[in-house]
Amino acid sequence: MNKIKATCVAPLMGLLLTTAYSVDAASLTASSAPYSTPAGIMLINVSKLMDDAIPQFLWRRLGDADGKPLYTFDADQKGSSSCYDQCAVEFPPFAPAAEAKTEGDFSVITRKDKSRQWAYQGKPLYRYSGKDPGGEPVGQRFQLKEDPTWADPASAVYTPKQGWRRASFTPEKTASMPPDVELVALAVANGFAFVQASTQMTIYAAPASHKLSRDWQPLRASALALPVGDFTIIKRADDGSRQWAYKREPLFTYAGDLTSGEALGAVVDKEVHTALAYQNFIPAEVTVGQYLKGPLLTTTSGQTLYTQARYQTLYGGTETRTSYGVSYNEAKSQGTVGCDGECMMTWKPLLAPQNAQARGFWEVYVRPDGTKQWSFKGSPLYTYAGDTQPGDATGNNRHVVVYGGAQGEIVYANPGNDPRSPKAELGKLAMHDVEEGRGRGAGRGNAAAPAAAQANAAPKEGPQAKPTVALATGQDDANRNSFHSPGFYWHTAIVHY
Repeated sequence: MNKIKATCVAPLMGLLLTTAYSVDAASLTASSAPYSTPAGIMLINVSKLMDDAIPQFLWRRLGDADGKPLYTFDADQKGSSSCYDQCAVEFPPFAPAAEAKTEGDFSVITRKDKSRQWAYQGKPLYRYSGKDPGGEPVGQRFQLKEDPTWADPASAVYTPKQGWRRASFTPEKTASMPPDVELVALAVANGFAFVQASTQMTIYAAPASHKLSRDWQPLRASALALPVGDFTIIKRADDGSRQWAYKREPLFTYAGDLTSGEALGAVVDKEVHTALAYQNFIPAEVTVGQYLKGPLLTTTSGQTLYTQARYQTLYGGTETRTSYGVSYNEAKSQGTVGCDGECMMTWKPLLAPQNAQARGFWEVYVRPDGTKQWSFKGSPLYTYAGDTQPGDATGNNRHVVVYGGAQGEIVYANPGNDPRSPKAELGKLAMHDVEEGRGRGAGRGNAAAPAAAQANAAPKEGPQAKPTVALATGQDDANRNSFHSPGFYWHTAIVHY
């Protein structure tokens, strides 16, 4: 049976030492980090699309509950909107729910007409009433020079009008930190965590009275360092040296972390936790499991969660950690139509409560039957019927080939020679764009056609006619390359920010 095994953590080495501090230990209690966004506001990665490679992360933007871009207006002053009348028709203010209140960098401002509006880091947020730009630049193969406009939220790639820019998520701008500390998105901690700038190693916080081994190195503060923000300096009782603390908890790095992005210290010692500025929202039905291939999303009962991705030729193989990474726009365009009807007998949608709200990287999709389904970074989540025990991942890397039927219908089919393939005839695939054969069509100007029209299309004439294949894009074809095949893979949902 194919199982994902938990990461093995080496036994703690070294003599346990009692670490004391010249502060009241009872006051050094852990404080939970706030969420990265309020309910109803999403975080979305902006990516550069590449030929034969996974999309490359550029920056992170804010979106409404449907993932649509939010904008800021250059003419606005901090905490005040100057967009009224016709301007507010073209760019409607992004209004919060009645119960919404200030959370972290997100504040609620009052407009001249007494209505309320969300603001981020003091800048009022707006939607756009027209069609948003695609917002995914396309990189060329072997391109050696980056286009600086790709990193500019005010460039024409992202904004419909000069003077407006997509609202980018930049928590590091308001997080006061010591010079040797940085803020990064840390998947294993499911949040935005502090790391040591010089080494990029994860920083941990621990109760002052907790015993730690020599594997834990205090985060030293220099003789001239001064407190900044929530960072204070404590004097260690054992050697009199100065050590950084965050929200009154002493800070450490862990020798067992061998590279950036790891946080084994929180697994080794349950009294220690990563030092987070913000935690990312995660539904109550889901948890982050630590496995050999990386942090994976599972249900709270241990069932592995999966997403769909169109098959694409990639250099470097398909077994790397992010080999099936897709952009938000592509994942969103497929939505839930990739698995319906009989498919749902094998792949069970991860249902969301009827009152569920989008937040952070999580979005709520409404399925054709009216039920709601959780989506992570634009990709709907499913469990696999073949996984019978916690830790099973037998659904990973299952390639589903898609063919056109005799009447132009789209069907799943089992090629018959791949033990990882699902059983044949799992139902029709109702996706939106048509392409003919491998390596042609996608990204080359195909017109979108409704699924119903595809199903009713007459089959091509002649014995050598190639079947019509339906694939999902749902966005400007100029953003797609030509290396998609007639099918897709199911793969584990890896937490990668």
